[in-house]
Amino acid sequence: MNYITFGRFTLPADLLAAFAAIFIGALIYRAKEKKSIDDWYWNSFFLYIAVYKLSYAVFNFKLFIDTPFSLLYFNGGTEGQILAYIGIALYLYWLARKKGNTIKEYLPVYFIFFLLYWTGLFAFSQDYLATAIQTVLLLGFILFFFKNIKLAVEYAIFFLMLEALILSLFSDMLSVENLLIFALGIYLIILQRFNKEEIQH
Repeated sequence: MNYITFGRFTLPADLLAAFAAIFIGALIYRAKEKKSIDDWYWNSFFLYIAVYKLSYAVFNFKLFIDTPFSLLYFNGGTEGQILAYIGIALYLYWLARKKGNTIKEYLPVYFIFFLLYWTGLFAFSQDYLATAIQTVLLLGFILFFFKNIKLAVEYAIFFLMLEALILSLFSDMLSVENLLIFALGIYLIILQRFNKEEIQH
């Protein structure tokens, strides 16, 4: 894992890339839609962080009971990440059942966030070739987004495959973190597809 140092503070590059992607993604959405992004976006990140951190207590219960403040410094690891993504998937499913019209925002926002995230991660890691190629894909999707082109299943799979190609060249595409991100993307594609069929019926 790469780290970035700011004065006396050292932070993991993936954490910085994630926070940058969260706020830049919301700004891109606002620039295009002329309104703030709905609460589901912020709630999803809050849910991810809460489950990821609190899962430490579940998987290390004895250590947590002995030293409760260890929760401040540790997280649930890989198992916690898996639980956090499952939590997001269940939350978005529940929301889709409650507000069917929100679901059309999920996929474009998913791509904007994660394309920004990977671009930032490559940049913070000083992998400039990967950053340049990732930026081209990011700009291509943003252009797609601003042109109001409907993100059909075929387009979504196309962008996922392009991202998989970049990660296979410059990163570990089969890492748990990347596989969970791809799994969430495939889940959202399926969710959008089923929601569309339900509306048509």
